[in-house]
Amino acid sequence: MTSNTNTSKNIGFFNLLRNGFWFYFSHNSHEIAAHASGMSGRESVYVDDSKVSEKISWRFTSDHQFELDGHHYRVEFIVKSAWRGQLVCNFYVDGVLLESTEFAMAVGNKKLGWSAILILFVIGMVFGYLGAYIAINVI
Repeated sequence: MTSNTNTSKNIGFFNLLRNGFWFYFSHNSHEIAAHASGMSGRESVYVDDSKVSEKISWRFTSDHQFELDGHHYRVEFIVKSAWRGQLVCNFYVDGVLLESTEFAMAVGNKKLGWSAILILFVIGMVFGYLGAYIAINVI
């Protein structure tokens, strides 16, 4: 397999918080799944439902490497935009990029833009104020 496939998808904001980003690849009758949490930074790679790599990363680029059937595999996560929740997952076999998939957070089928980020920030401020008020005056 030498073809290079690029895919771009939107994922709902609350679905991202609940399930994170999932990427799926196939090579030589093996199913490879890569998962990146939307909250904890935990990344995992599975081959045929068995975990082969896991780590917590807060970097903008991280990779997972493993050997299988004489091939060197690499799954690379790249945070394209932290503000918009854009994550790219590249799948390499023997140093050749075979597939690249990009997910972006979306609210109401629209990519998360500055207005949505501002709204979420204001909601966070309101709940932070209420929590501090309760902690200081009630407890």
